[in-house]
Amino acid sequence: MNQQSPRSPLCVGLLTDTLVKPRWVYKVITDIQESTIANIALIIKDTGVLDKPSVWQQRRHWLYKAYSRLDNALFKVHLDAFEKVSLEPLLSDTPILEVMPTRKKFSDYYRIEDVAKIGKYQLDVILYLGRRILKGEILQAARYGVWSYHHGDNLVNRGGPPGFWEVMEGHPVTGSILQVLTKNLDGGKVIYRSYAPTHKRSVKRNKNNYYWKSTTFVLRKLEDLYKDGPDTLDSDPYAGVYHPYSHRLYRNPTNWELFPVLLKFGIRIAFDKLQELLYLKQWFLAYRIKPGVTEMNDVFYKFRPIIPPGDRYWADPFPVKKDDKFFIFIEEYIYKAKKGHIAVIEMDRQGRYSQPAKVLEKSYHLSYPFIFHWKGDYYMIPETAQNRTVELYRCVSFPFDWQLEMVLLEDVTAVDATLTEIDGRWWMFVNIGVEGMANNRDELFLFYAKTPLGPWQPHQRNPVKSDARSARPAGHLFWRQGTLYRPAQDCSERYGYAISINKLNQLTPETFVETEVSKIWPYWSKNLMATHTLNSLDELTVVDGMMKTTKF
Repeated sequence: MNQQSPRSPLCVGLLTDTLVKPRWVYKVITDIQESTIANIALIIKDTGVLDKPSVWQQRRHWLYKAYSRLDNALFKVHLDAFEKVSLEPLLSDTPILEVMPTRKKFSDYYRIEDVAKIGKYQLDVILYLGRRILKGEILQAARYGVWSYHHGDNLVNRGGPPGFWEVMEGHPVTGSILQVLTKNLDGGKVIYRSYAPTHKRSVKRNKNNYYWKSTTFVLRKLEDLYKDGPDTLDSDPYAGVYHPYSHRLYRNPTNWELFPVLLKFGIRIAFDKLQELLYLKQWFLAYRIKPGVTEMNDVFYKFRPIIPPGDRYWADPFPVKKDDKFFIFIEEYIYKAKKGHIAVIEMDRQGRYSQPAKVLEKSYHLSYPFIFHWKGDYYMIPETAQNRTVELYRCVSFPFDWQLEMVLLEDVTAVDATLTEIDGRWWMFVNIGVEGMANNRDELFLFYAKTPLGPWQPHQRNPVKSDARSARPAGHLFWRQGTLYRPAQDCSERYGYAISINKLNQLTPETFVETEVSKIWPYWSKNLMATHTLNSLDELTVVDGMMKTTKF
């Protein structure tokens, strides 16, 4: 029997005016070149000369430039997405085709003969790394079009500069998209959309975070295209949905425009700094026991708080019921030690509880003690992202003695792994970070296995969600009236700000669809700032919250 020959990699063209690019672009090209499904087959080099802004135009924006320099000086980043590097070492064997566009105000047109030359390379995709608008025949020069980043989401922010107005105006999230360009300037076909939490104080850190995140988009869509064909380019949830743009068109701010904006921004930062001096932000627990109730308690102002001492916080409650008692496993974080361990609180059915007792501690930080019962044993998957692992522990003497059973995932910055079994198949929901990102709140990955011991296989559409408002797990999945729901953290306003309740519509190794149906806002207690874990077991429901208390 003849074996089917492997499919040829996708041919990608690179349309650019220079091979010296920011490091985030270098990462995009590196990922393509190191993959087995695509390669850079042609460099299309724009040899046209761009007009420089006049002295008067530059003077109109000197305050913005001064702010940018100050922001860059004050806020350092671990890995600078905008450090300039050369692409030549990656593309030394790639042919270069020089072309001269016709420039008309903001748009570029390429000559028919140049487009014909490009066509001879039979490109699948052209990746456009320029800043001007492309029009004309060049848009059809590749089989699946010209792909371009837009570091703005076209729903809240159109224009620029990227990541700036989101910080200045306090937008909770900053969007980014990958699109196939069309002749309609505002109507590019969005093939990937993502939302990152907006940094509250620094445009540099905001941009650095979400530009690094966006480096993964191109290869993800190339992999989808390679495996499943062009239908996978029709995945934008907003496509065909009436979604009018109700914000203004953002532009680089003039001096007169920026002065009052910076004044308000400075006042906001000063107020936040004053709050930090006067108040302590502390996570606490809250619970409600309602005997005879099989539905989850959902009136949160009736919950009773469990407040920790001032030198620590308690969060991530996971209850277990054994011998007619509840055992609530939590993260206990000691401020002085700067790391957390796992502790347990014993509670009777009248709500009387003990002080937390330590059950698991490592040299690295532990949190989110996900507990489940399988084949007569209790298991725990604490968050061990600091160790770049997902670790499974088995209880050998309940509730205090836990031993490492196995490592489920290695060499990953993974947080809040959450397991559930559906029709004999086990699923792991977990957030995994991208290199260069300052946080790990945005991207939900799925894995599946026959048993919780693995081996764990990645979902075909990983990451299945890229949205800081509803990606990161927030507790056990739960069934209500025949429907499965997944609680997730809304990390837009701040880390763990609210809990998003998502109805699970489709879940297979190839598909994942969920719909947000409700939100648990941090309004149910005085001075509450966030709430980010929800778990229910029989008549007990437990949550956590972050409160603001005075330091003096």
